[in-house]
Amino acid sequence: MDLRQLHTFRMVVERGSFSGAAEELDISQPAVSFQIRALEESVGHRLLDRSGRRVALTEAGEVAYRFTKRMMSLEMEFERELQELGDRIAGPLVLGSSTGPGELVLPRLLGRFAAAHPAVVVRLAVLDTQTVCDRVLEEELELGVVGAARPQRGLVFEPFMRDELVAIVPPGHRFADRERITIAELTTEPLLVQQEGSGVRAVVEQALRDSGVRDRDLNVSMELGLQQSVKAAVLDGFGVTVISRLAVEREVADGSLVALSLEGEGLARQFWLVRHAGRTQRRAARAFTEFAARELAAESAALAE
Repeated sequence: MDLRQLHTFRMVVERGSFSGAAEELDISQPAVSFQIRALEESVGHRLLDRSGRRVALTEAGEVAYRFTKRMMSLEMEFERELQELGDRIAGPLVLGSSTGPGELVLPRLLGRFAAAHPAVVVRLAVLDTQTVCDRVLEEELELGVVGAARPQRGLVFEPFMRDELVAIVPPGHRFADRERITIAELTTEPLLVQQEGSGVRAVVEQALRDSGVRDRDLNVSMELGLQQSVKAAVLDGFGVTVISRLAVEREVADGSLVALSLEGEGLARQFWLVRHAGRTQRRAARAFTEFAARELAAESAALAE
């Protein structure tokens, strides 16, 4: 059904004639007649009785006119809401994140963003990197922030922020009075690793391979969930681990853990924003991406001063 024909039909009814509708719509009277005939053919009913210059609704025409008014009202509401999109950011913002940014960076950013956009409803799920990617691909999450970019059909990865990875040991450990250790020295200690799918684990495994360290050279004592789990085990003296510096800022500050940089170029990872390649993002998601980029750039500049 052609909305233009419905517009013309409504105008004929409300102006009471084909000529009045033609004048209102600024088209020719034959064009009005053609559109009404086409509409009647489309619905399979005569809608107007023509008597001289005036027209009257048939029974089918009364039904058509009632629904036409409702459709025109919906069309106006549709146009109004689209116009409001340019002025107002609202609706759900559903994100997933790996533990590093999900526990430390994103709550701060999302809190500020929600304060600036109170009509946005924020939901954040903290998961491992692979699960976040899977759920973005399945469109259960609109955006993800992860610690490793794993090429995957249907996903787009964009840089989000950088984070240094450090080895952590408890006070009194033989490395505790040092500032740096080598990747190879990790093989001499009971090593605590995060579960498969963790972004930190993927970066560490690649760094070990790049350094010529083989899996059988490692003394992996335990595989323990994500960052909070391995951090707790180090605090209890069960081994050493590599972890995001962001995740241990509080413990390093209060002296319960010692963070050691890794020699060479150091070990850092890029946090990535991941989104579905074929999905048009909601305005809230686009607005958050832009907001986060500004906030993180400002924080980075402040630290550099």
